[in-house]
Amino acid sequence: MIYDYNISMVKKTIILLLMLLSISPIYGQRKAEMMRGVVYDCGLSFGGSTLSLDVFDERQVEYDMDVIAHILRCNTIRLEGEDIARLEKAALMAHKAGLRVFFNPWKHEATAQQTIEYVKEAARVAEGLRQEGVDIVFVTACEYTLFSKGAMPGETRDDRIQWLMSLGKSPETAMDSLQQVSMRLNGILRQLAEAIRQEYKGLLTYSSGTWEQVDWSLFDIIGIDYYRNGETREDYLQALDRYRPVGKPIVCMEVGCCAYEGASARGGFGFSVLQGVDADGNGIYEGGVAPKRSEKEQADYVEEQVTLLHEAGLNGVFVYVFRFPVYPYRTEGCDQDMTSYALVKSFPANDARSRQFPSWQPKEAFYRLGKVFTRLANNE
Repeated sequence: MIYDYNISMVKKTIILLLMLLSISPIYGQRKAEMMRGVVYDCGLSFGGSTLSLDVFDERQVEYDMDVIAHILRCNTIRLEGEDIARLEKAALMAHKAGLRVFFNPWKHEATAQQTIEYVKEAARVAEGLRQEGVDIVFVTACEYTLFSKGAMPGETRDDRIQWLMSLGKSPETAMDSLQQVSMRLNGILRQLAEAIRQEYKGLLTYSSGTWEQVDWSLFDIIGIDYYRNGETREDYLQALDRYRPVGKPIVCMEVGCCAYEGASARGGFGFSVLQGVDADGNGIYEGGVAPKRSEKEQADYVEEQVTLLHEAGLNGVFVYVFRFPVYPYRTEGCDQDMTSYALVKSFPANDARSRQFPSWQPKEAFYRLGKVFTRLANNE
């Protein structure tokens, strides 16, 4: 994918909006055991016709669930994907491995009505899983304002990102604009929640962007995608305060880092340094210079953010993402893996390692996260 927007402007805009939305601190009590999880991609369509996971290998997925539960020491997993049948199979495998499941059906670029029909179908499946004993939380949607239609101006995701960026140029009117978007968003979320609860009787959450002002009375759990994008430790933690007065569990639904030098300062925008691939298979990078691969930078970020969020008293954290084979590792040409958030590296089809089992190899962040989650599991 090629991104032509100015990423530094996006970061500045998000930080500005966080400052506008912040309120005075009210601190809650930490749960005895934090939900320790990773995001697991079952196949999403990022603006195209193909899925990020083209082949759903059930043997591989079952193996991954055991690794996530017993090596990474997760007790929870967020399953995201468009194909509901894939999500159902993955949820049963996760349950077998002893994991709580955050069940996240996600159809990109859909209208509100299309999304309502889609989540109703998914909710029936989720209720069936719940009846079978799966410990499940339904994730209504993820960053709806950016990835779906009807809340934020723009026909495509890039159009909507451009509109969000424009708020940074007029901070005096940014809050009014966001409130209008949030009113439309909450109207859609209300319809989605009502449709889901008709079919599904378990816990419900939503994976929100930090620019969204969500009506959390619709949900049982507050869910936020909460990357650190170069803010200070103090600013990063203080921005959580606006969620605490609601009095509901708070879960970080997504946090992570790419694996190159400088990626930690870019946080959730780290992927955008790669702007395309030329005809010879070489990466086209921001500023015309390829970054230097650094698995240590990714590992340091993951350890620090998980530790910070635990100390802040959050009820759970999901690290994004376990594997992302659509961005493979290469020693020649474009090493897409270093601009992905994956904890393990995948390989291109012409690499013999892609046909091994498992078809991935751990990165430094994989081992570091396992140590952090083990420490938290042991209350150390």
